[in-house]
Amino acid sequence: MFATLSGSAPLVVVQGSRFSGKTVLVRSWLLSGAVSGVSTVPVSALSGPMTADGYWTDVLSAVCARTGATTPHDELDSFGALSAVLAALRRPVVLVLDAIDRVEHIEANVSALLDLCPRLRIVVTTRIFGTWQRVVEAGAGRTIVQAAELACTEEEVAAVLGAAAVPQTPRAIEWITRRTSGLPALVDAVRESLHQHAAGFVDAAVESLDELIDHAIDRAVLRALDDPEVAPLRRAILVSSALAVFPDDPSSSHPSDILLPGVSDLGAFIRSLIAAGFLHPRPGSVEATGSLAWCYPESVRAALRRIAEHQHRAELHASESATIDVLLDAEEPHTALAHAIDGRHWQRALAIVDAHWTTLYTGGFLDTLGAALVERIPTEIADAHPTIAAIRRLHRQFSAPRDAPVVTAEPDTAVGIGPEPAETVMRAMMLRIDGRFAEAAKVCDAAVGHPLPVFDELDEPIRHAYAFYYLHVGITYLLADRPADATTMFRRAHVAGAGMFVERDAAGKLALTCAMEGALVDARSWIDEERRHPPLAAESEKLVRTAGCVAAAFVALDHLESGTALDILAELGTPADNEEFWAYVLYVRGHHALLTGMAADGLRYVESHLPRYPTLREGGIAAPLIDAVLADLQLACGNFDRAEDLIAASTHPFATPVRARARLLIADPAGSQQIVDRYFTEAAGPVRTSMELAVLGAAAAAALDDLDEARGHLERAVTFSRHTGMLRPFVLLPPAMQRTLAELGVELPLDLSRTAARFPTFPAYRPLLALTARERAVLDALLSGRTVAAIAASQFVSVNTIKTQLRSLYRKFGVHNRKDAVAVARRLHLD
Repeated sequence: MFATLSGSAPLVVVQGSRFSGKTVLVRSWLLSGAVSGVSTVPVSALSGPMTADGYWTDVLSAVCARTGATTPHDELDSFGALSAVLAALRRPVVLVLDAIDRVEHIEANVSALLDLCPRLRIVVTTRIFGTWQRVVEAGAGRTIVQAAELACTEEEVAAVLGAAAVPQTPRAIEWITRRTSGLPALVDAVRESLHQHAAGFVDAAVESLDELIDHAIDRAVLRALDDPEVAPLRRAILVSSALAVFPDDPSSSHPSDILLPGVSDLGAFIRSLIAAGFLHPRPGSVEATGSLAWCYPESVRAALRRIAEHQHRAELHASESATIDVLLDAEEPHTALAHAIDGRHWQRALAIVDAHWTTLYTGGFLDTLGAALVERIPTEIADAHPTIAAIRRLHRQFSAPRDAPVVTAEPDTAVGIGPEPAETVMRAMMLRIDGRFAEAAKVCDAAVGHPLPVFDELDEPIRHAYAFYYLHVGITYLLADRPADATTMFRRAHVAGAGMFVERDAAGKLALTCAMEGALVDARSWIDEERRHPPLAAESEKLVRTAGCVAAAFVALDHLESGTALDILAELGTPADNEEFWAYVLYVRGHHALLTGMAADGLRYVESHLPRYPTLREGGIAAPLIDAVLADLQLACGNFDRAEDLIAASTHPFATPVRARARLLIADPAGSQQIVDRYFTEAAGPVRTSMELAVLGAAAAAALDDLDEARGHLERAVTFSRHTGMLRPFVLLPPAMQRTLAELGVELPLDLSRTAARFPTFPAYRPLLALTARERAVLDALLSGRTVAAIAASQFVSVNTIKTQLRSLYRKFGVHNRKDAVAVARRLHLD
């Protein structure tokens, strides 16, 4: 931060609440000696009432005292005289104006000084926004330091405590930073308190540490309330801690709507709090609503609430109740519920859940009804309420690691589960979390038979309820390996969810189903649709974004854009314990490793994460996804037997190309061709599988010297590629096979002679054939051209014995005669 203050910016505006440490920052900067070669003129914060002319008189006196300049004798006002003095100076000057909130027209005057004096820099600290943004934008290089940039990091908190010789531990530093929100004034108050309790501080229990920190914060807030500027509002400020956020437009609230003692004009009250530095802009309010909303810093609000609970409990609770009423009248049940939970009004919270369940569960109930309602509500109250009991079970299941699941009542006997859409969703989610995907899909089957409503004729809450319902039915079908049914449900959810987060969520999942199918044009369209929506709150964003990210990464891989795929996967990160699409994440990560020639790393990554999902590994879509990608990675690493164990008996479309590729890689093109032919004559599957098998069929036919058949398969693959945009299936072969396809004379959408070097997905390797010593001797004799009789004579065995060994050798090579056996041996460099 010192670097910003000492830099070349002509104007630095340091903006933040009274707890943000603006003055301390500027004073520390001046004492550090970071500014050299210039005249630095600090002007202290105002004390008591002062006119603008009086303020500029003080500034003029400070400038003259620091620079040796003389005051002009012309009949100028104080600001005009200051402008003349600064314009006449020949050396650089840094003017430091601290706490200028109450000076009238300060922004315009600062702007005028900068325009008149090119060698002048000004550093300003202020609690209010004013029109500083406009001033900053009017000149090059000007900057604003916001409150978030002033907050202390854990390293800075450790430095503050260390400077005061306060004992510390990493746990304590993290705790202090969290409880104070990093606000410098509160951190300093905690430092002062800890200095007095240093002896037992390091070994303090968490509860004791909380109490000590909170007590220090409370004292700092009480000192701020003693400020004469806000002292008359003290009781109203304490009671206003009931408000998580102040109304964007106070004039729209009737004075009787929000009860604050002694406050008849809510707007004037809010403006007083802003001017006094108690409020700051609510993060994200402009992006979310288009207007600036204000709130207390969370640690300050918590302190005000603690004090109000002690000093004005009845008024605090009355204000909370009135605020909840206002929010419900404004059709904001989520916010009303949050206030009820915050104030521990449990029966009121349960009443809100009952009355507004449809709106709540369609608007992100995992955020609103998460740990706050599930864990803080007393057990005796929760257990007596069917909906909350079901939510508690669901939340605890969803939050628990998959390798250490929560043991709960069976979904079939859980209280509160009925035939309504909301209950259907919750029951399906419970079963999915338990890994019972077929049962979850069956629950949804029973409900999907209801007539499809006309969405345009529904009230918005009901339409949104249907959107959320169809979304989760679609997720259930997708995880149960019913992609066609899932796609139908996602399309319904996208239409019904217009204008809410479900619209984006459904688009991402439609992108995933299209990408897995191989319909890249459609996938790209849905990815674009998903990306036009703004991000959600942190936890909701983590739950919603996965499908769209996996789809985008898979499309990039199919276009051979491995760098783009890596960027997406890096942003997505490791799947969370509660990530339902974990298998898709591991699948696409494995294929990225395969495409980039890092199969061993991909194999280690996938296998290292599988133990986290032990109950989900074998059910639904996860099993074929994981088996297919592991088998391909094992093949790329030369582990044919391990790959064969994974997919030998599988008939899933994801496994079919892997089985054909395995036969091809162990020099069994005839076996590979059989798999390809059987699929095209008997099965109907995704276009991705068809294209991969067309490429593999071409490679197998070429290996069998059937070039016409090879060209036919390759032309089919090219057709698929032109329809879908897929390129990756062409490179899922060893380089030598890619070059062979390039020489067949078929016009291809990419240069396989170049991709063979760029994408060595399956390097040429010698399969691990377990030849006995006798079989090896017989093979050497075959390669030398000797007859069966000559071989038998040279080894002193009968001709029948040699014939038996030859049959075993042919079987391992996947051939039926001597000529083919010799060809395979030479192709595998066994000669």
